[in-house]
Amino acid sequence: MLISPVKTDEHLRELVNYKDISFPLDVCTDNYGTFPDYTLNCHWHSTLEIGTVAEGCLDFYMAETCIKLHKGDCVFINSNVLHMARQSDPLENAVMLVASFPPSLFPEGNIFHKYFQPVMQMPLQGFGIKASNPHGTQIARFLKVICNLKNETYGYELECLGLLSRIWLEVLRYMSEEEHSFVTKEARHRHRDLMKQMISYIQEHFADNITIQDLTEHAHVSRSECFRSFRRYTGKKPMEYINEYRLLQAASLLRDTNLSISEVGSSCGFGSSSYFGKLFREKYGVTPLEYRKESSIKSKIPQE
Repeated sequence: MLISPVKTDEHLRELVNYKDISFPLDVCTDNYGTFPDYTLNCHWHSTLEIGTVAEGCLDFYMAETCIKLHKGDCVFINSNVLHMARQSDPLENAVMLVASFPPSLFPEGNIFHKYFQPVMQMPLQGFGIKASNPHGTQIARFLKVICNLKNETYGYELECLGLLSRIWLEVLRYMSEEEHSFVTKEARHRHRDLMKQMISYIQEHFADNITIQDLTEHAHVSRSECFRSFRRYTGKKPMEYINEYRLLQAASLLRDTNLSISEVGSSCGFGSSSYFGKLFREKYGVTPLEYRKESSIKSKIPQE
């Protein structure tokens, strides 16, 4: 079994890998303690995304704006917005519950035009909602319920639609209150669009031997502009970002497949097993084999 690269559409947007394509809802739990550098790297997608911090604290970035999120706080990310997040304290594990969905999950027609299209057309990147805010409290509660639903249970889809409708209504009500501040989109977005192109290229070709020249030729930018864009949106050099993306895919393979260590490294674009092992240990503090064993033990521990 080989890992499949992230798919993008004709506009180079990430296509979320839904469990059921007929019901495009992605619900997940992001455990930042398992990510390289405790960071979910810069990415984007066409879906709307709503999350709540279940544990710890996060520095959540939309482009260059940082929102500090504490336990119980929520965050909304609009469609097609570059974003990333980092665990604030390496010693305090951060966990976020996330629901991503396209407006097409709901019936077309008046519902889309009245409740979704206006938000997607706003010069809005997103915003955070404090746990103390009544709307944030409700959103966090509904997200926890969705994350605990079993998708094999009869009526799962209807339960999710009902809860997402209530979440979205709380988001809209929060937005209607004038005292809140929002992260707006940049008037000049050339660098943002270039960054999207380069990230999408990495997602599609991370198993290959990607060079800086590949990125610059794909996005039609100079080498210096490539480095500036990565520094601006990710705080990293291009190859740092590429290797961390590869390591994240490798960690997933180590947890979920029986591929050998060398096969995992090769599938994720690392030219040699020793180099793969060196980088993996630097980021995760353990060897790939030790990580696999620890993950196997944790998966066998009964959940409360």
